[in-house]
Amino acid sequence: MKNLIGESPDQQVSALKARIGRVDHGLANRFWNGEDTGHLIRSRSKFVDGFLTEIWQSWFDPEEHVALFAVGGYGRGELHPHSDIDLLVLVFEGTRQDERIAKFVRLLWDLNLVIGHSVRTVADCKREAKSDLTVMTSLMERRHIAGSNKLAEQLSHALASKKIWSNKSFFEAKRKEQDARHVQWGDIEYGLEPDVKHSPGGLRDVQTIGWITKRHYQTDSIDRLREIGILTQQECDTFTAGRLFLWRVRFALHLLAGRKQDHLAFHRQRQIAEKFSYTDSDGLLAVEKFMRDYYRHVLELREVNDILIQNFNETILHRGHKTIQKINERFQVHGGYIEAVHDQVFAQSPYALMEIFVILANNEEIAGVRASTIRLIRENLYLIDKDFRENRRIGELFLELLRSPYTLASHLTRMRRYGILGRYIPAFGRVIGQMQHDLFHIYTVDAHTIMTIRHMRRLFMPRYRTEFPFVVEALQHIAKVELLFLAGFFHDIGKGRGGDHSELGSTDAKEFCQKLGLTLEDTALVEWLVRHHLTLSTTAQREDIDDPDVIEKFAALVGTESRLSYLVALTVADINATNPSLWNGWRASLIGKLYRSARQYIRAKQAGRRVTPHQQTHEIQQSAQTLLEKKGLDSKTTRQIWEDSHNTLISTQDPERVVAITWAIHNHDFVSGPLVLAHDVLGETKGEEATELFVCAQDRPLLFASCVSLLDQMHLQVLNARIETGNSQMCYDSFIVLDVNGDRLVEDAVKRRVCEKLRNAIQHPIKQRRWLHRRVSRQLTQFVRPATVSLTKPNAEGRSTLELVVSDRPGLLALVGEIFVDLGVELHEARIATLGERVEDLFEISSANGQPIHESERMQTIVDTLTTRIDAAIEQVA
Repeated sequence: MKNLIGESPDQQVSALKARIGRVDHGLANRFWNGEDTGHLIRSRSKFVDGFLTEIWQSWFDPEEHVALFAVGGYGRGELHPHSDIDLLVLVFEGTRQDERIAKFVRLLWDLNLVIGHSVRTVADCKREAKSDLTVMTSLMERRHIAGSNKLAEQLSHALASKKIWSNKSFFEAKRKEQDARHVQWGDIEYGLEPDVKHSPGGLRDVQTIGWITKRHYQTDSIDRLREIGILTQQECDTFTAGRLFLWRVRFALHLLAGRKQDHLAFHRQRQIAEKFSYTDSDGLLAVEKFMRDYYRHVLELREVNDILIQNFNETILHRGHKTIQKINERFQVHGGYIEAVHDQVFAQSPYALMEIFVILANNEEIAGVRASTIRLIRENLYLIDKDFRENRRIGELFLELLRSPYTLASHLTRMRRYGILGRYIPAFGRVIGQMQHDLFHIYTVDAHTIMTIRHMRRLFMPRYRTEFPFVVEALQHIAKVELLFLAGFFHDIGKGRGGDHSELGSTDAKEFCQKLGLTLEDTALVEWLVRHHLTLSTTAQREDIDDPDVIEKFAALVGTESRLSYLVALTVADINATNPSLWNGWRASLIGKLYRSARQYIRAKQAGRRVTPHQQTHEIQQSAQTLLEKKGLDSKTTRQIWEDSHNTLISTQDPERVVAITWAIHNHDFVSGPLVLAHDVLGETKGEEATELFVCAQDRPLLFASCVSLLDQMHLQVLNARIETGNSQMCYDSFIVLDVNGDRLVEDAVKRRVCEKLRNAIQHPIKQRRWLHRRVSRQLTQFVRPATVSLTKPNAEGRSTLELVVSDRPGLLALVGEIFVDLGVELHEARIATLGERVEDLFEISSANGQPIHESERMQTIVDTLTTRIDAAIEQVA
């Protein structure tokens, strides 16, 4: 071996690389064949131990004053395929510059081993450990591999001193370190693309438990922790199973990536699901099943971590006498935390499993639940059976919890984590950890459900009312807030079972309300809300809410102002809890407008009268005409402009906008170029805002495509477009846009720049048709959804509705516009909905001459052409 290492010729290094490669290849095969991952990572660690010892001994004698240690994860004996091999070379001061150390390290790099190393004396280690928690943690996990035993003993003696880190200071620092890391990752276990190591509930939480117990109890053995009462058998089993699952996922990530990888990206999720033999079913994709298992494990691991941190907090930081305040015969507050007065509380009074959370939610002074009581709750979960679920007293406690004043969502989260919610409402237990493999739903179903209730609660809080002002109008008609929360709890509970989740959820909601003993009227309201929880948002975004028939149909479905009020609160909370980026000024404007129009219709009907948008439009037209006459524009000229646009200009509830655009058209010199205007679209209250870009120009091919392509290049979101070609062959186009942050264009300079660029794009159209040109984000490339196109028969106005569902891509709208031109299709209106990685767009179209599209063969040609060309274009940029 000395001859082999001494000169390090290329062929000898190659031989060592081949040796490492054979071992790693063998470990990979054993892994994919199902061998225990814990055994494999320890096997790799043992191989590296022997390999390094063999090389070390080629240069250093055992009695020399130098020693080699494994530290960090390698020190724990945990080496995944591409984990860093962290080393400490311990030396006396006089041997720090020994050339043999440098040669040893260089050889390891030549062998393509990813190492992290430090060369320190005992004094260095003591000083660095005292000042740096990370160094102290790493050195705690050291393992002597080779070299001087005497140096190893000296290091152990130096680091054993409590003056370096006391148990209390070490625990406090580690707890703060973990809290900061959780905050960095959004304090959620269910990120769309979690980090197996660093996300809450990940391997770093597992390691934190080990570090604290090793420092305080001088052991990191799970069995030993159970023996001394730090972990229960159930917690021990949960911890072991969860850690093994995460090890297995991390091992697979390393092998698939060919490097160290902890980020569980979408494509890796699909690969691992396939490798782990998950399969699709009617309700769930294979990847969704895999991620459900992942989320459930990290949720359980975080619960074990929280219990132990709480236990350490009580035993390490807050020893000694604490104030005890009795609440009732079952519970007391001990040091600020609620606890059961004895171990038989839940066995004697099962309803106390619900009562404890009611107490918490009605007393904001209680900081949480003591670790011993959390364990007691989990030990008594078996008491939540059929009789428990049908017990009216317990049902009343649950309703009282929903009516409680303090941090309801936080206590529902506790109930979920402690296992209460999943057993009390089994349908909810089935969706714990369930995700949808897309960019639209950024939370698991259970997390989204509780987030929805959190947003509902915020609607009633003064500090949040300015965010959703039109909802405030509805809240005064919500008489029983618990019914709203019940609807929020059940609205997505039917997901993952196949079929319509709204129908499935409404059935579950009805059965649960009946068990609670609610009245028939209250039960019917909750059931109806769950069944129709998507109706308000779908109608607002997918239909023409200026159409009186749409308003009448929606209002007839709702029936009463009370139902409408509950529905708008549920809708706003649901949207905000699905994905924060979904809520914007335009969506607020649409939902607010539909809510007010439907409310007006319902009130008018109850009063025996009827007010329709047609009447409102006529009033706005009269008001605008009066204002224009005052500016010197006669009624005949005004009517000519409006009639040429087929009254598109007056299809709005803003007379000032009608006046501004009509006046601008009258005074504009179209020989010099098109007219482009930008103005704010404001709802009745703050927050309902967007920007309208109005274009009036001579009709020409690809006018729409050029406009939306330019807007896309400027990173403006097109949410709605109205296209009308007048008898004079002038185009009257309106684009509702928001900036990249979902806000209207506020600065006048920005508006002027956008208008100028639009004018140039119209006057000097690009010759090359290549719309999907902008770079696609990494996440979007992971979702390639074939285009689905449907086309309806013409309506009374001779227009057909074309629906397009496909992967979102920059330039897509421009491509659609180009295809319409090539097909001889005239576009009248586009309603754009971007939902994560996909778009669900609606287009009102006719033939190029404005005639309806009747022929089945032509309809099929339009559908087939759009599908084929869009799929081909997306494939090129995927």
